[in-house]
Amino acid sequence: MPWRFWVSPESFATTLPLVLFGRVLIGAQLPMLALPEAIANDTMSPKRAHSTIFAIHVGTGLGVAGGLLTAALAGTHWHAFFIVSAATALIGLVATLTTVKDSPVRARGGLDVPGALLLAVTMIALLLGFSEGPTWGWTSAAVLGLLIGGVVLGVAWWQRERTAKVPLIEVSYLMRRDVGLPYAMTFLMGVGVYGSLSAITRLAQEPSVGYGWSSLAAGWYTIPQAVGAVLGIFALRTARRKGLAFAAGVGFMLILIGFAGYAVGHAVPDATMVCLALDSCGLVIGLATTELLVLRAVPAEESGIALGLSIMMYVVGNTVGSTVFGVLFAQMTNSHGAPALTAYVTGFAVCGACAVVALLLCLPVARHRAPALVNEATAEGAAA
Repeated sequence: MPWRFWVSPESFATTLPLVLFGRVLIGAQLPMLALPEAIANDTMSPKRAHSTIFAIHVGTGLGVAGGLLTAALAGTHWHAFFIVSAATALIGLVATLTTVKDSPVRARGGLDVPGALLLAVTMIALLLGFSEGPTWGWTSAAVLGLLIGGVVLGVAWWQRERTAKVPLIEVSYLMRRDVGLPYAMTFLMGVGVYGSLSAITRLAQEPSVGYGWSSLAAGWYTIPQAVGAVLGIFALRTARRKGLAFAAGVGFMLILIGFAGYAVGHAVPDATMVCLALDSCGLVIGLATTELLVLRAVPAEESGIALGLSIMMYVVGNTVGSTVFGVLFAQMTNSHGAPALTAYVTGFAVCGACAVVALLLCLPVARHRAPALVNEATAEGAAA
């Protein structure tokens, strides 16, 4: 059927290399997720852009819920899931081309091929080393070589980005407190994404330590995911009244409560669903507020670049989080060869610890924003 070939490679893949190729293509477009927020920031008034960015993240949360439902309905017919996803992406492409106005501001740009290759090899070396540590042995020459080589390559990449005329990533942003701290928060949130979605639904389907649900039954988790995403929009009023740092703190507190609930209430399905709603709401609030903090700290013409780096921090955090769970699942198994309950609980504890660190980072952000708000108010008064 010729129509199958306009969809993603996973839709008709019959071998692992083709699936991996599709994953590479999907990963390559992830930084583009920053463009809607950047366009809103460049083309709308601050108040409307504020509301739009929150709405974008609510829509993203609903999209994730839709993905969970699609996967539940597809069951073992995983090709159907990718076909539906590709059709959805096509609808989004057409809607974008016909309705979205481009940003009027421009920044210089280019493709830093050496920087991109160095970063890719660095991530592959580090993640492969951590992933295969339980199998190959943490003290094996292969694992040590990958981890040490990854660190060396990471240092080389950092030096490359500092001296490149058009760097892949503006690493100077990472050294600024008003931008670096929101980036760190975004990374920490990304670490917990695997635990709050994939791990909890996998636990529900595991018969030896979970509930033994079918993939269709696990689709019930769609409801709290969607409810939590919608509730996140109500944080907009809080953000305007109390400030972005306070709103981010509320988001991280909800994420922390969610993971604490997973760790202690994993035996009760209803409890995990409530925790997923809290975690989803916190994620919408946290991602929106950290991006708004970044937007307020960079020039308008660099909003897309700065938000692109924010998305990359989120993706890298997600990758690290999935690797952490992969290592735990490989090292902590039960008599059936499946991941033991302690692997899930330990993973939830790690994600909760990341939420604690992100929550603590709100304090220096709030102290830094307070003088800035005073200066902004003074400038607005002088202009009036």
